[in-house]
Amino acid sequence: MKVQKFFGERMGKDIVFLSITIDSEKDDPEALTDYRRYPVNDWTGWYHLTGDYDEIETLRWVLGTYDLDPEVDADKTEHAGIVTFGNDKTNWWAAVPALIDPKEVADAIIRIAGNPRPQPR
Repeated sequence: MKVQKFFGERMGKDIVFLSITIDSEKDDPEALTDYRRYPVNDWTGWYHLTGDYDEIETLRWVLGTYDLDPEVDADKTEHAGIVTFGNDKTNWWAAVPALIDPKEVADAIIRIAGNPRPQPR
């Protein structure tokens, strides 16, 4: 949530966040709707997605957000928070740990997405 402030009006336009659940049984559409009611955040440009288990698994592998050790990968408690981001126009993609400083996450996204104007410090 703290990363959003670095993008201002770009959120929902050329910067969009997608949060994709790895537990679609628990995180059904109703649960995600309840989560989005959390009053502290402006969810503009940020979507929370769930879906068919097999489709989510395919997407995780395509995005490279899996562990090479199948036992670790199968254990949902072992999944690290990862921010994977890309630029559809250039097909450049990268990832950073979700728990690093929000400014570092924003800087990494800007390097891939481009920076049309100075960002707040």
